[in-house]
Amino acid sequence: MSGIRSSSVAFAVLVAASALWSGGCAAPQRSGAPWTIVCAEMQGSNRAQLAQSLAETLKRTPGIRSEDVFVVDDAEGMSRLCYGHYRRPQDPKTGRRISPQGLRRDMNLLRELGTPDGRRMFTRAMVMRTPQRDTGDPAWDLSRVAAVYSLQVAVFEPTEDFWEYKKAAADYCAGLRAAGYEAYYHHAASASVVTVGLFGVDAVQIRSDGKSYYSDKVLRLQHDDALKYNLVNGHIFKVKGDDGKFIKMPSRLVQVPTVGTP
Repeated sequence: MSGIRSSSVAFAVLVAASALWSGGCAAPQRSGAPWTIVCAEMQGSNRAQLAQSLAETLKRTPGIRSEDVFVVDDAEGMSRLCYGHYRRPQDPKTGRRISPQGLRRDMNLLRELGTPDGRRMFTRAMVMRTPQRDTGDPAWDLSRVAAVYSLQVAVFEPTEDFWEYKKAAADYCAGLRAAGYEAYYHHAASASVVTVGLFGVDAVQIRSDGKSYYSDKVLRLQHDDALKYNLVNGHIFKVKGDDGKFIKMPSRLVQVPTVGTP
């Protein structure tokens, strides 16, 4: 892990890493978030193979656009068979989402598909935001390392204007790695985080006053200007303190997850 950097160098690192994720994941307009039809969800050790087999069958079905059939398998044990890419803008008067004619037509078609014996295949098909594929260098996946804690320095969450949070986290991690930091990422269902460093149980110490403190090794990282804060979607986030004043959210230790942990 690199040593402590000067403020100017650290700031340049932060800007460069932020540019990586924001440039690689251009945020769409408010109505631009992608939606898809999830035909089926599968779990179990053979979920990926089952989903791919079902996808190949669906691609050969009359009336189905084979190029719009895809499978998303995540690290949390779920494979989803998906169909189509749609936009669902909000009605400016009611605030409700508008389902385009093509989406309604495709949903009706999918729900009518069945086996020769009359059994419907996708009666539970539903519309949802397009699931994001896990991405990033596997060697930097936090759930694959042997440690107890890591310092969380960024979190990426999907919003109405921004949904490629997994790619954003992987890109941010790569930017920190390129700058010499021991960075990692972890994808979960609702957010992806980026951390720096690996620590054991001694990273949190109980002192004579009975309170918990971070070790000197952790504090040295937090003194680095590029690692001071726990950024939210690339921006410093402020929270209200006990005194009612807003403070910048500092970076913090988090437990290292195991494979498959949300």
